[in-house]
Amino acid sequence: MQRPQLQLLWFIACSLRVACCAQTNGAAFYEAAWSHFKDRDYAPALTNFTRVLELNPWNPDAFCGRGMSKWWLHNYRGAIADYDKAIVLDPTCGGYYCNRGQARFSLKMVPEALADYDRAIELDPRNAQAYYNRGTLMAVSLTNYARAVADLTKALDLHSDPYEKDIFFWRGKARLELKEYAGAVADFSKALESNQDSDWSYRSSASTNRDIALRLLRESKKK
Repeated sequence: MQRPQLQLLWFIACSLRVACCAQTNGAAFYEAAWSHFKDRDYAPALTNFTRVLELNPWNPDAFCGRGMSKWWLHNYRGAIADYDKAIVLDPTCGGYYCNRGQARFSLKMVPEALADYDRAIELDPRNAQAYYNRGTLMAVSLTNYARAVADLTKALDLHSDPYEKDIFFWRGKARLELKEYAGAVADFSKALESNQDSDWSYRSSASTNRDIALRLLRESKKK
């Protein structure tokens, strides 16, 4: 569920703290690792993060970067192990908990993932990704749709892009469950408007759900 563009915003912010360290401990590997990650070449990104850590095993952001690379390569347990090390080195960075929660959620470790998202938000109340992740967990695994709507709305408020298709889609799903049909129609419509790409995996589902919400809205008005 976590998208590369949001990871980029967080990672760039955190990486400023270790810029000097990177210059003296594998700066070329560090830059190559992040360049590959931005290009979605996760295997070479992982290799270069590992090289950074061989030179500087006290770099929490490199552990996190390697963890993110492992996550995209579907090595969820390996990702958790790297996030664990990043958290030991710096327990104050909310992004590490958010990413570990995502890896735990991928393994259906729902209580553990929720605890990580809660901690991420406690440490960084403006972490849009943590609110998005917790909101989708509430909708998908805990069927707590009211909390899902609250978290997803917060994610929209915090994120710089007003047309985040995934957030609108999941908030629409939660609102549909809450019988907030007008809001669901609006959210599914925004999800469709924000991405016209025909291969978007949610596009067909968003269209179908919008039709359902429209029908239920009409029926509710007849009563």
